[in-house]
Amino acid sequence: MFRGITNLNIDTKGRLAIPSRYRDVITTEASGHIVVTVDHTDRCLLVYPMNEWIDLEQKLMKLNNMHRRARNVQRLILGHAHECDLDSQGRILVPAPLREYAGLAKKAVLVGQMKKFELWDAEAWQKQTEAMIEEARSDDFDMDESLNQVSI
Repeated sequence: MFRGITNLNIDTKGRLAIPSRYRDVITTEASGHIVVTVDHTDRCLLVYPMNEWIDLEQKLMKLNNMHRRARNVQRLILGHAHECDLDSQGRILVPAPLREYAGLAKKAVLVGQMKKFELWDAEAWQKQTEAMIEEARSDDFDMDESLNQVSI
């Protein structure tokens, strides 16, 4: 399970170090293989250990691509998917087109989302966080029914 937020640096080659607390899980459960792709709703990247990616890929393949929305999701997520391997220092190389999509430069934030990570430009993440807090505080915040079951 991946949780928490980690600030990361991206080097001039586009590499970033996966936090050491996650490397063992990724090495053990995914043999050090990761898939990075775009998020189809936000300007961030999704980072999956290979074992979790395989599960998602099978679900995406079952979508009826005769429906435009399903086909577009497949195109975005599968079409931008890039396999990465952890190097000996626990780094991955994020391809330039994916870095450009997410606006990644030097400072990034890795956000644990249980079975995957989101990778955000640090400034974009700050703005996103502020927007989420503002929305949650607003009087017209429409609480999803499933959230009513969670007490925080």
